[in-house]
Amino acid sequence: MPAIVPYRLKLTGDTADNHQFQGYDGYMALAGFAWTLSLVANYADTGKIRHRGEFEGRHAVMAKALEEGSIIADFFVKLTNKPSDVFGAAAGGAESENFLDALVRRVIKRNLGQENNDQSIGRLLADRDRAGDFEALVAITEAPIRQAHSVIGAGADEILISGGININPITTFNNNTKDYVKQSIEDLQEITKSFSVSAFNANSGYGSVFDQDYRHVVPFSMKQEKLRQFRQVFSWGLDQYSNRTGGRINATFTRILAMDGCPKRYVILNAERAIAAS
Repeated sequence: MPAIVPYRLKLTGDTADNHQFQGYDGYMALAGFAWTLSLVANYADTGKIRHRGEFEGRHAVMAKALEEGSIIADFFVKLTNKPSDVFGAAAGGAESENFLDALVRRVIKRNLGQENNDQSIGRLLADRDRAGDFEALVAITEAPIRQAHSVIGAGADEILISGGININPITTFNNNTKDYVKQSIEDLQEITKSFSVSAFNANSGYGSVFDQDYRHVVPFSMKQEKLRQFRQVFSWGLDQYSNRTGGRINATFTRILAMDGCPKRYVILNAERAIAAS
């Protein structure tokens, strides 16, 4: 029997308090959130990263008519497969509803630069074959999450996002989060560092490395020609990380920075295995 997972957006402030928003920007924002749900739902239900053409997630997300109270937009996601059937032990025994909701929450918060200590999908993120998928999922949802902010300043001051079986709060979109998702500063200075590879998707080139200077993981991406050159280096680095054997890579990269100067993403230019000290 399919699992149904509800999500709710509540728009407040500005003309939303009178149950109105600017037509184009308002509906574009709702479409951006729906597309975010579709991308995440497709991965949760099939285990595949898709963002073009026809795919199951496009049809998994349904919307109800808008309600007054400021403006309330309800969505629901229909899942047909159990996480354990798709991801095996990496699903950690989670039920479909909880698995999707944990994934949605983490993807949204990661795009907003917000902390998320929920370990509901910890096994998935620790799985060497799946951790890179999450970084790819964060990357492909960046544009629709930015689009979902369209109505901020165009009929609403805030969007309260809630979801899951109990419709618990996820986060709030506002001017601060809009600035964060819109203002990406390209720093073209080439930097070389030594990293451990915490996640890597060998098909897309997305992943994450642990940066000792920041004491947390930072996402990375690379162009297809770089992926062909350095796929084996990053795959080796991920093996070293997964097996806790301590091997690191040296990577040269440029950066995409947030407005506060913190790195959003590294763009890989070169990479090689680090030579261990004798």
